[in-house]
Amino acid sequence: MLSIVAQEFLFGVIMKAKNKRLCSVFLLAVTLLVSGCNMFEAIDSSVNTTTANDLISEGNDRLAEADYATALNRFDRALEKGAPDSARRGRASAYAGLAGFDMFSILNALQNDLLAPNSSSSVFHASKKINSLENLNKAINDMALINEPTNDDLLFRSLLASVSAAKTIQEKYDTNLNSKLDNPDQINFTTNDSKTESWEVLYSKLSSSASPYSLEKAYIELSIALSGRGTTWQTMSPFDSITKSGTYTQANYNTIVAVGDFGQRIKDINLKYNNSVSEFKTAIMALDGTE
Repeated sequence: MLSIVAQEFLFGVIMKAKNKRLCSVFLLAVTLLVSGCNMFEAIDSSVNTTTANDLISEGNDRLAEADYATALNRFDRALEKGAPDSARRGRASAYAGLAGFDMFSILNALQNDLLAPNSSSSVFHASKKINSLENLNKAINDMALINEPTNDDLLFRSLLASVSAAKTIQEKYDTNLNSKLDNPDQINFTTNDSKTESWEVLYSKLSSSASPYSLEKAYIELSIALSGRGTTWQTMSPFDSITKSGTYTQANYNTIVAVGDFGQRIKDINLKYNNSVSEFKTAIMALDGTE
């Protein structure tokens, strides 16, 4: 706050000013300076008393309006206040939205946009909707921290992990940048290792059930999340051969099979790694169905 002496000095300057318009602006500035401390204290007090639940509610409203940047801000602030899983879930949804991920459009791309919806190619097709792998992976990391995931959570994070895997492989091996894996790509055992994860690291992430990016984990969680109606099927995970039974519509079962096919192909590619460059390249190119 300004001292009395400073205030008198400023008012003296104002009185001598010839430009009356400038004088008015200057008076406003002085008024703000004189009252500024109390004014900003009131604003700070209002911000600090906003509860985590208020922020979560506003964040969800912004999500509904597809205002993902504002939603992200609200969920960040809620988490700073020690908010529950709902804030983490909301922030993941905001990151996913910023990445171009919408769960229903992803499911539609997996199930309805291709003639072969039960293969890895459908996952790559769905991944074309993603415009930011970085934001997508932030969403995956948030969803991995949900303490008590619901079926909707399992579905959300398994789809996130599946399209992330496809997007990661394409960014690593699509060296001629034509949005597909094909013969002009310079694919070998060390492709883009200086810019991306090596094949060994990538394979570990995609195969280990302990990894939030795992196709093994995604397959199992999809089998749980999509079960509920339809025909009884038995599923077997691609890496650890874990079996589960459930009831699925044909479309939902095809989605599970597509992720399983993706995982199985990754497993087969790993057997060719360090064995034959030509076989390794051919297997990589076959992932997205555009060879």
